[in-house]
Amino acid sequence: MPTPVVITRPIVVIHGNQVKDLPDSYKRYLMNYFRKSLDVMGTPIRIQFKEGENPFANKRNTLTPNQMRKRKRLIKHIKKSK
Repeated sequence: MPTPVVITRPIVVIHGNQVKDLPDSYKRYLMNYFRKSLDVMGTPIRIQFKEGENPFANKRNTLTPNQMRKRKRLIKHIKKSK
């Protein structure tokens, strides 16, 4: 009895921000680039785009005392020059 052969196509996973907004032309470019560089011409390649959450999205940046002094100095300088 013949053994079934499972053929899986190569999967390239790309992690990034705003990957859902990539144009289709750029996705085709990436697919062709990976086909050429991996030397798998004629083999279908699957590209997965994964987007994570920004861990700093809702956090306010707290300034150090030195940064606060510098900020006050800059604001004072800007107000003076107007």
